[in-house]
Amino acid sequence: MKRQSGIDLIRITGLFFVVGVHQFLYNRFYYEPQVGIWMWSADVWRWLFFCCNGIFMMLSGYLRCGKTELHDCYRGLIPVLVGYTLCCAIIFPVQAMLGEKLSLIEWITRFVTFGNYAWYVEMYIGLILFSPVINLGLKQMDDKTLGRFATIMVFVSSVYNATILDIVPNYWSGLYPVTYYILGAAIRRLQPKVKPWQGLGMALLISMGLAAASIISTDEGFSKGFTQGYGGIWTMLTAAGIFLGLYRVQVGQGMGKALAWLSGGVFEGYLLSKIFDIWTYPLVKQWHTPDKLWLVFLVVTVPTFICTLLLGKLVSSAANAISNRIPWYQKKTKV
Repeated sequence: MKRQSGIDLIRITGLFFVVGVHQFLYNRFYYEPQVGIWMWSADVWRWLFFCCNGIFMMLSGYLRCGKTELHDCYRGLIPVLVGYTLCCAIIFPVQAMLGEKLSLIEWITRFVTFGNYAWYVEMYIGLILFSPVINLGLKQMDDKTLGRFATIMVFVSSVYNATILDIVPNYWSGLYPVTYYILGAAIRRLQPKVKPWQGLGMALLISMGLAAASIISTDEGFSKGFTQGYGGIWTMLTAAGIFLGLYRVQVGQGMGKALAWLSGGVFEGYLLSKIFDIWTYPLVKQWHTPDKLWLVFLVVTVPTFICTLLLGKLVSSAANAISNRIPWYQKKTKV
């Protein structure tokens, strides 16, 4: 498949959203009362950025839905694991220098249990291991059946928390990574034509509505009001809006090459953002109030995104060089 600049743009946007949503872990946002226009505006960006992981799961489905051979599916895990190992080799010493004192066993435990921001790696490994079964099933469906099946998956895993009350049974809510994967696969097959302003506008409107729901539902901290996880229906629709708005974007050849180069550092940048977060946000504690959060975003969050993307690209290049020396990774399935 010809490289799509829109997909590279989605990757970079996903990392920007990751760094954006992580800022709220460090700027006292979750401890502030949900009161006032400044808090509402912060809620808008928090809800918008929160769809970051859903974007990446949809990307997995979009890019990997045609792979049914086990080797084709699983060989892609090698650079992921190598990249994760290299990132840990950078992050752990930094955390130790900043005062985190753990025993050797505790550092090893953090590595093998995917600590820090690496829960996504743990989820991704399982999703990819399961992907041949998903892809074989999707391959048997015609376009109309695939669209219906994707809708059913959304209903089963996500509709339950559309309101403050669970309106349908939520037993299968843990399936949301598979739902995102199937949505990405459906977009790849059906190629819906959505204008950028329509998809991005939908995502922003949903975020504004969710921010209003947060303000209306409580005067206490964010978690006391209306909220939902990565698999929530509104989070899923926000991610879908971002994806649909960007995946068909076309740019000039030079910009396309730049996006392709930068997008190579997204995964490692995701993991490495931890080392910037843990020491930069405490430097601006005086701005950790709702009316100053925009300053934190401009002065800390945006530079953090740029630094993590560039550092991630450097580590990604090393991870790919190591992976290419692994025989099983080099071997390609015969067609």
